Amino acid sequence: MKRALAAVGLLLVLVLTACTGLPTTGYVNPGRGPQGDDAQDFAFVPDGPQEGATPTEIVEGFLRAGSGPADDWATAKLFLAPGTPWDPRARVTIDRLADRRATPVPDGSAVSVQLSTVAGVDADGAYSPAVTGATETLSFALARVDDQWRITSAPDGVVLYEEVFPTVYQTASVAYFDPTWSFIVPDVRWFPRPLVASRVTTALVDGAPSAWLADAVRNAFPDELSLVGRSVTLSSGGVAQVQLPRAALSLDRTTLDRMQTQLARSLATAGISDVQMTVDGTPVAASELPVRITRIDPSPAVLTADGRFGVLSGEELETIPSLSDAVQSLAPTHIELEADRSLAAVLTERGAVASALADGGTFLLDDRPGLLPPSIDSEGEIWSVPRNAPSQVRAFSAEGVPRDVGNAWPDASEVVSFQISRDGTRIAAIVTVAGVREVWLAGIIREGATVNLGPPHVLSFAEAGAFDLAWLDDTTVGVLTTVDGATSLDELGVGGRGTVGSVPENARAIAGGSASVRILDDDGRLYSRRGSSWTLVATDIRVLAVQQGTTS
Repeated sequence: MKRALAAVGLLLVLVLTACTGLPTTGYVNPGRGPQGDDAQDFAFVPDGPQEGATPTEIVEGFLRAGSGPADDWATAKLFLAPGTPWDPRARVTIDRLADRRATPVPDGSAVSVQLSTVAGVDADGAYSPAVTGATETLSFALARVDDQWRITSAPDGVVLYEEVFPTVYQTASVAYFDPTWSFIVPDVRWFPRPLVASRVTTALVDGAPSAWLADAVRNAFPDELSLVGRSVTLSSGGVAQVQLPRAALSLDRTTLDRMQTQLARSLATAGISDVQMTVDGTPVAASELPVRITRIDPSPAVLTADGRFGVLSGEELETIPSLSDAVQSLAPTHIELEADRSLAAVLTERGAVASALADGGTFLLDDRPGLLPPSIDSEGEIWSVPRNAPSQVRAFSAEGVPRDVGNAWPDASEVVSFQISRDGTRIAAIVTVAGVREVWLAGIIREGATVNLGPPHVLSFAEAGAFDLAWLDDTTVGVLTTVDGATSLDELGVGGRGTVGSVPENARAIAGGSASVRILDDDGRLYSRRGSSWTLVATDIRVLAVQQGTTS
């Protein structure tokens, strides 16, 4: 049995009667942030070792105590013999409790624990799903200490079963800039709830972006700049203060403003609304900068059954001057719009990729066989790739000048669908590897005239029947899948975990929308989700256009 505590004033005791029934999927919303220096809103306080416990009971109690990060996992350390090294922050292994099996040796000097692993979180807070069916064995050594069994050797890290993990750990996004310093790019991590503000600040100032994203983003904090003392303290006025060395005073104002912007955006995801950089206790003059927005226009862009292209406003279709005529002339089956609606990327009825421009001009870009619907990046280039040749990605200027994209989806035999994020730094794709469909992310790396994809980051190892995807927001990818005739929507968090939900029957296309997601079915009905329900928006729609943001 675990007890739960909640901080109200000093401490209010709550009782958590059971851990069953907690959600196994979904997102964790940030809490209020630290009250004082990273004080916790609540925390599991698991039981310590019991008198006369067997070696198996000691190991099982030690694993359960991983749910209590308070005081650097003080309760878990009670199960260790004095002087036993153990680093609880090294990793988190997420497993299925029902599949855990502890096996002691006859004399009790060792216990092995078999796990069915679901996912893992590394020392930097990065989440990675496990391959379906993955298992792991942990080995523990024990000895008698004052006639009680204690652990003398334990693998670093903690083990949490999947129902409890999101109640002990919380998501927070380390905020980076895109290479043009125009967009904020969230790097989603998981940190212990009592430590989230300090950990996200440390990750930003002293750490590095996740490996798959590292070369695609920029950090205004210089490598040589480190935090001073405790990373986050709370002033009497309720402002979170981040202490920096005197070297920060020599930085130019643009750099300081970018640093302030990254700190504010990062700590906002930890529940902190006001942050200030300080040197020797004195505030640093810096202001948060405006950044480009990535939300979607509330009005869907569509091609109607009678061949007209424009933006739906209620029941009326408003055409886009010159661009609508250009799009219509290409007989499109798929359309993607640039944020300012000055450019559209089109897959035509005959399978070619073309561009339509705001001045009414059109250009044939790619006529290789088997092309997928194209996607527009933040620099206005249109990406195109044949379904059965994933490595042959090309990025075209609007007027048709091509360049190859390197390191595209290594080891994949097929790419089923892809889309570039609205900040232009990431690409999501459904790929086939060894006959299995998976969902991958990769950073987009720009070095002069060269464009490459970074190492792939797997969002899902098993997406049977996946056929279309879209960026729903900056941290969520929506994937349509059909299995045994039933279609569903998998919403995959970029930082791990997700949800599976229903969609209208015969759904065939997905796009991000102002309310999170839009669906077009085989009969030309367009739906938008409001809460958990789907609302019919329009009928007689031939194409639901993807929009890469909005200018408003």
